[in-house]
Amino acid sequence: MADDTISARLVEVEALLERSRKRFEEGTKFADEAHALVAELQQQLIGAPVSLGARDDADDVASKLLASLKAQGSELPPTLCGGRMSVDQVQRLIRIDGHPIAITEMEYRVLELLAFARNNVVTRTMLLKHLYRRADDQPQPKIIDVFISKLRKKLRMASNGAEFIETIPQRGWILRDLDAPAG
Repeated sequence: MADDTISARLVEVEALLERSRKRFEEGTKFADEAHALVAELQQQLIGAPVSLGARDDADDVASKLLASLKAQGSELPPTLCGGRMSVDQVQRLIRIDGHPIAITEMEYRVLELLAFARNNVVTRTMLLKHLYRRADDQPQPKIIDVFISKLRKKLRMASNGAEFIETIPQRGWILRDLDAPAG
């Protein structure tokens, strides 16, 4: 009798495992489709000329697009942004009102991705993947808050208080083009 009960329970467990496996496969398929759609939307928003595979991680798209545009050379303008701020990719300089400002390499790379995707949200994950190529190299995600805070302070000081980086709660940050002051 005990053997029959154990056998019946094993059959139940196997059936549950099979149903779980099928649901997992369906969920993975839906997640892949969602990532592909998000990647396509990000590509359209950023206006990149390249096509990425459907299995690419949507948060990796902006960084890959930036790298591919750099590789193409002529497709990427030497200066990103307009208005008061310019991000000079050739000299790797940030200028506010024509004056260079001192920032670290990591701060430059954060600002570069924000400038590339200007007026579009850049997530913490996008920035982490742009800054740290390998997952095992990635520090705590809060490091992005530190970079953003330091950048904001430096940009504010160089521009007499202008705010270039806007926080979008629960989503990320946007770099806004600010017009040159009238005068």
